Amino acid sequence: MTNKPLDPFEKPDTPGPRPFAIGYTKSNGEGLFYGGLFFAFGFVVLGLFGGVDMLAYLAIVPLGAAFWYFPMIDRSNPQLAANDEGLFIERIGFIDWDNIQTMALSKTAVRSIELVTLEIDLASSLPEAIKKKHVFPSWKSFMTRNWSKSSQPDGTDHLAIQLNTLEGMPDEILDRLRDYREV
Repeated sequence: MTNKPLDPFEKPDTPGPRPFAIGYTKSNGEGLFYGGLFFAFGFVVLGLFGGVDMLAYLAIVPLGAAFWYFPMIDRSNPQLAANDEGLFIERIGFIDWDNIQTMALSKTAVRSIELVTLEIDLASSLPEAIKKKHVFPSWKSFMTRNWSKSSQPDGTDHLAIQLNTLEGMPDEILDRLRDYREV
């Protein structure tokens, strides 16, 4: 018997939905976060020891950028997950499977980079579709997130979740989500 780690996207022996949780890819935001901290530190050092106080005050700009991108290195919460309770989206919570009308992938390319978005149409407004709200610290409201919401003229909402920044293959993520819709 081998001690091989479980792969959440490995094909199961039994058919049907399988829970999963994924976050940002490890190297996705590290440069932005640590680069912001590095430049903030550099501005403070140059400002205080170089006699240019304005540089020390300018450190707030790269420090703000590091704060904005912190969720991309935070591994404490998944960004996207699915189980019997519903579809979990970080800072939204669990969306009831019955309130999801359609799910599809949208692919675009910027030069040689493929951007993949999970497009979700809800059968109601987002507050009505939430089965269990995600509780998070209020300061996280001012940080980056990998989803956006738009309201439709009929009162329903549309969610767009960027999958290219998350772990896992987009097609496999969509297949896993559709398994829950078929139950």
